Amino acid sequence: MLKLTLRRNDAPSYRTATIEFPAIEGDLQKALDGIGVGITTEKNCIVDHITGDDGALQQLTGQCVNADEVQYLAKRLDSFDKKEMQTFRAAAFTEQLTEVKDLINLTFNLHCHCLVSDFSDTAAIGQNYEFSRLMTMSIEEMERTNFEEIGRRLIGEKKGAITPYGVLYATGNQPELVYNGRQFPEYSYRGDDVAVITLEVGDPKSGVQYEHLYLPCWDVEIQKACCRLGVESAHSCAASLECTVMDENVYGIFTEDYPLSEHLDALNNLARAYRGFDSQACAAFHAIVDMVSLKTPDDVAVLADNFYEFIAIPGVHNPTAYGKYMIIDSGRYEFDENLEEYIDFKRYGEQRIRAEGGSFTDYGYIAYRGNTPTVMELLDREQTQGMTMGGM
Repeated sequence: MLKLTLRRNDAPSYRTATIEFPAIEGDLQKALDGIGVGITTEKNCIVDHITGDDGALQQLTGQCVNADEVQYLAKRLDSFDKKEMQTFRAAAFTEQLTEVKDLINLTFNLHCHCLVSDFSDTAAIGQNYEFSRLMTMSIEEMERTNFEEIGRRLIGEKKGAITPYGVLYATGNQPELVYNGRQFPEYSYRGDDVAVITLEVGDPKSGVQYEHLYLPCWDVEIQKACCRLGVESAHSCAASLECTVMDENVYGIFTEDYPLSEHLDALNNLARAYRGFDSQACAAFHAIVDMVSLKTPDDVAVLADNFYEFIAIPGVHNPTAYGKYMIIDSGRYEFDENLEEYIDFKRYGEQRIRAEGGSFTDYGYIAYRGNTPTVMELLDREQTQGMTMGGM
């Protein structure tokens, strides 16, 4: 993990913050605020000290950097395996990169380099080189390729650059400028995002710029994305949504009925709720949304926040089935199978439904058991508009 000691470029030398990257976004901004660095795209932080980089980034010491760029770079490096990390370090050493922008682009161009640290097996050297160059090979291609010959030729040409990590060879691939120095390339660090938002500004003539949000995220991440796009708020952006856990109804509320960019906060709250749902809870939540006939993104977020106040039992579609569920399957009562024929499950189910104000849907039985004012107001409003849901 990278650890940098930073200070604002016009601040005294004693006013510093030591930050471990990659950092939790909220903690990162809190530390930056502590040294007077707000949300900005400027390179306004001086690097006083670096540790945890194995010497590969010492050229940044004394340089002015943007802390969010360092954060993005650290996330990229944190995903590398040992071989990728060593190749990155060797390439950064060889090219003497002093700009974080260039280091970020290097993380996307490791296929332009091949690092050799063990020269005892020429066939392994050739295979390493070809894998680095092509990035993937089929079994048939591997069987046709003389890796030993490639290894001997690579060593014989003596075109490698000697580094503290091994000898670095160019593969002949041309590097791509993936990061333009302002908007970060699409990259999911966590890999388990509930949803991905793409914000877009500009037009084809002047150039289109993109920023990506991986939900759920910190609110400050939305602010920073807008800053990198040069807009005051996401309302100025076109927005698109990728989300596999939403059903069509919820997806339509956020993407068709209302401008998505104006409801990112509600979507972010919903994503936090989805993060805690398993597949059964997710299906139950969608059934509740359909039953209540929610219309706005904020309504969906309110319902998700208070989902735990509902009871949703799949496959139960009548009072008898609900009565049986409560007495036999719920685990609330000690049940004797010999008494089943003497129990009036229907009557018991009807009594509970009246008491709970529940309703049957295509999903099953649903009832609200809470007393949260915002949810009660939402349910009352839907009843006023013609929804019938028992006592609710």
